[in-house]
Amino acid sequence: MVSPIIDTANYSNQVAFVGVGTTDRYGTIPELDAFGMAAQAFKNALDDCGLTRDDIDGLIVGTGTGQPTPYDQMVNMLGLRPRVALPYTNSGRLSGPSVTLMASLVASGACNNLAFIYTNNARTARVRFGGGDEGTSAINAAYGYTSPGAAAAMHMQRYMSYFGGTQEQLGAIAVAERKHASMNPMAVMRDRPLTIEDYMNGRYIAEPLRIFDYCIINDASIVLIMSTAERAKSMKKKPVYLAGTGWRSGYSHYRFDDEWLRPAYQSVKNQAFKMAGITNKDVDVLSYYDAFSAFLPFMLEGFDFCGQGEALDFIQGGRIQVGGELPVNTSGGHLSETYVQGRGIMAENIRQLRGECGERQVKDAEFAMFMGTTPDASSYILRRD
Repeated sequence: MVSPIIDTANYSNQVAFVGVGTTDRYGTIPELDAFGMAAQAFKNALDDCGLTRDDIDGLIVGTGTGQPTPYDQMVNMLGLRPRVALPYTNSGRLSGPSVTLMASLVASGACNNLAFIYTNNARTARVRFGGGDEGTSAINAAYGYTSPGAAAAMHMQRYMSYFGGTQEQLGAIAVAERKHASMNPMAVMRDRPLTIEDYMNGRYIAEPLRIFDYCIINDASIVLIMSTAERAKSMKKKPVYLAGTGWRSGYSHYRFDDEWLRPAYQSVKNQAFKMAGITNKDVDVLSYYDAFSAFLPFMLEGFDFCGQGEALDFIQGGRIQVGGELPVNTSGGHLSETYVQGRGIMAENIRQLRGECGERQVKDAEFAMFMGTTPDASSYILRRD
């Protein structure tokens, strides 16, 4: 039985992102531990919005992979005295719902200025994703099904068998995100061009997914600061308002179903668009949780940007590149900027709506939308001031 949709429009346009901060670079940062990276990004976020450390009375710490960063220790390391302090899971699929949590705390008055800190030193810590029985049952692991990427590959293999399409078509996603990375000074892969020929020459990790379909593992920290819409007016930068959100958890559709996850994505889309008061045609910047490129076709169809079975055709011809009809993951995303489990994508969406993205800036961008993967399907829609 599907739970009824809860009308949460009470915080639509009532809260805003006012500050964004990151580490000074992405990649390998061996000179800083996870707390040091968080402190650097936190300072940059405060400088971005003009607040001081004493103005922050809410804190959420989303520990990434690598060195653990308990929220209570983070409070002490940063010298904070918040009214609200919480830990948050590092799971990338919960990056979208974290926006809903932030908005709920600020809109309710639980805190005035809330900082969300994500820090991740997976590269330096030499973290490995997959192998053993990670993300699988012991029965599945015996057959080599030992990572989330294997699940994504099987899902795409089934999709292509049913609807058709080619691996060259799928490669358009990795090529587009690498092009965007080439325009992003922070992107790890900015100096490594990728053509469709390069993509097709890449080795398989789990057929039909090649190495370029997988996210990269790096060190980074991201800090986002949210306040009320009223307080945001007096901040240093123009606020970016939260216009709408959607969320549906459903573990029965964790990886596979007969409709390629469409029911979950439809539920989320309906919530987010209703709350924001817009439609697909109003979206100027689109982003998705790209741990694997294969997630995008299912989301494009589930969120009704194209019909079922049409996504691989839809993404051809530069449509999802900056300058195209629907630019996707304009920073380079997890495939080519850095893997920070959805939080870097949040930062990019805010900066796009502020007009701060230079060569990769989407002209006159007013609405940016994020699509998050199952089993916690999610979305948030941001609006410029």
